[in-house]
Amino acid sequence: MRAPGLPGSGPYDDPTLGLGLPEPEGVARVESWSRPAGQDGRSADGYGEMIARLRGFLDYVAAARLDAGTVAALSDDLGAWSERLADLAVSEREQVFGHRDDMPGRGQTMAPALRVHEADRFSVRGTVRFGRYFLGGNGAVHGGAVPLLFDEVLGRLSGSGGRSRARTAYLHTDYRSITPIGAELDVHGWFVSEEGRKRVLRAEIRHNGVLCAEAEGLFVTLKPGQP
Repeated sequence: MRAPGLPGSGPYDDPTLGLGLPEPEGVARVESWSRPAGQDGRSADGYGEMIARLRGFLDYVAAARLDAGTVAALSDDLGAWSERLADLAVSEREQVFGHRDDMPGRGQTMAPALRVHEADRFSVRGTVRFGRYFLGGNGAVHGGAVPLLFDEVLGRLSGSGGRSRARTAYLHTDYRSITPIGAELDVHGWFVSEEGRKRVLRAEIRHNGVLCAEAEGLFVTLKPGQP
């Protein structure tokens, strides 16, 4: 008997494992999680579309078996773009990547983009898809990518609703079943307690109701002047 979510068990027989899935749409304003980008969810400056293409590019690079000519051409193109972007580098405070609250995932590609459905100061619910770029093997998300998503979700929730910034003190993750690539997954994060500078939060990822992974994180607020 095959484990759920592995190739040969039905929905994951597709060898491309979720390649070409549509990007998450823009989300309505939900507390401090997002600001509307526009009625169609697109960013006026095109940044969201560029990030969506970058996510897709990473998925296809991960899935492709490249010949020597393609490797050389791609390497040259990436080198040319690196040189072009080097002249546009700015300080961290001016950085756009990962700082766009008007689009899913804050406009970054380090972690898959969470599409928020409902949120307040104490909890958040949404959906996410891990693309081929996050494949660990045999149709499953890489084990290191799961806590990355948890840290993204809980870190943002910890600082939502006008709260002061905090750093992750620990993040404990338990893997309960396969987290499949390319599938729509339900994500839920919530506050457990807050005392002094310490905030304890928990989160879980489910696929069709089955618990894939759960985590508990401790976040400690920064003292004045702490980076």
